Amino acid sequence: METKRITEAKWSHGNTIPVRNVQALVESAAELTAEAIEQYIRPAMVDDKVALGDCDTESIPVIDLGKHLDAQSSQQEAARLKSACEEWGFFQVKNHGIPDTVLENMRNNLESFFRLPLHKKNEFAQLPGDLQGYGQAFVESKYQTLDWCDRLYLVTQPPHDREMRPWPTTPVNFRESIESYSSEVMKVTRSLMEIIAKNLGTELDKIRDTFVSQALRMTYYPACPVAHDKVLGISPHSDISTLTLVWELNMVEGLQIKRQGVWMPIKPKPNALVVNVGDFLEILTNGKYQSIEHRVAVNPHKERVSISAFHLPKFDMSVGPLREVAGREIKKYKTLRVDEVAKVLFSSKLDGKKTKEYAMFNI
Repeated sequence: METKRITEAKWSHGNTIPVRNVQALVESAAELTAEAIEQYIRPAMVDDKVALGDCDTESIPVIDLGKHLDAQSSQQEAARLKSACEEWGFFQVKNHGIPDTVLENMRNNLESFFRLPLHKKNEFAQLPGDLQGYGQAFVESKYQTLDWCDRLYLVTQPPHDREMRPWPTTPVNFRESIESYSSEVMKVTRSLMEIIAKNLGTELDKIRDTFVSQALRMTYYPACPVAHDKVLGISPHSDISTLTLVWELNMVEGLQIKRQGVWMPIKPKPNALVVNVGDFLEILTNGKYQSIEHRVAVNPHKERVSISAFHLPKFDMSVGPLREVAGREIKKYKTLRVDEVAKVLFSSKLDGKKTKEYAMFNI
C-alpha cells in the first residue's frame, strides 16, 4: 500500500487539463487555417535564430557503444563521451545493442496505436491529476499556448511502480513490446552510466539509484502545413532526468538544441539513439555536465514519431553534487530530496523556462 501511495504521488505533480487531440484536429479539418490552430501559434518565434545547413549538425558527437567492449578502444570512447557531456550535453549513440526485432515490434505497435480511432486511444487517456496515459501534458489553462503533439506517457521501471490501466491493450502485443523496449533501453542506460561513473572518478554502485526509475513518452507530431514556423511540437525545456534516450522512429527531423544562442537541429542517424544530460546529472556533477535547453520543431509535410526514455533517481532519495566530483569546489546546488525538486521543476516546465534558471536547488 505504501509503494502504491508513493507511486501515485510522484507522478501527480504535472497536473493537466484535457485539450483537443491534435491528430483529430488535423484529420477533421478540410483545410487547416491559422485561425483554426490559433492556440498553437507562438508569435515570438519569428525572432528565433535557427542554424542552417548540415555543417554544424555534423558536429554533434557520436558515441560508438560497441567500442566500449573493446579494450583497445574503450578508453578513447570514454574520453569522447566525457567531452560530449561537458561540451554539448547531447550526443548520439550507435551500436547500442538493442535487437532489431525489439525496435521493429515497438515501431509497428506504436504506429498502429496512433492510427487507432480517437475513441479507442481515449480508453487509455490520462486521468485528472496524473501524467500517465494518452493525451497532452502540462496544460494548466485553456488560454495557454499548446504543443503540437499527442503523447502516450507511461511509468515503465521499476516494475512495482507501474500503473497498468493506461498501458494500451491494442494492438494486442503492444504491452509486450513496451516491456521489451523498456528493458533494452535500461541496459543501454546502465552501460552509459557505467562509463560516466568512471569518467567522474566514482563507482557505478554509488550512483546506481540515480537512474533506476524510467518513464517513456511516446509522441506523435502531425504535419503542420500552416504557420509551421510559429508552432512547436514541444516547448523549450531541459529534462527532469539523469539521462534521456530518444529514438526517432521515422527519421524525421525536429529536435533542436540551444547552442551559443542558436537553435541547432539534430539530424537523426539510422539505428542510433539521441542521448542528453538531464537536470539531475547536472546537479550530481556540480554543473560540469550541462542539461541543455531543447525543443521540437514541426514539419509542414511529414508526421514525426519519437520515444523519449527518461531515467530518474529513486523518488524518495536525496540528490546533490557528488563529493568525488565537487571536491573542494564551491557547490552550486543544494542537496534535496528528489520529490521536492520534482514539484518545482514540473512547475517550471509549465512556464517553458529553463530549469536551472528557475529551480530552488541552486545555492
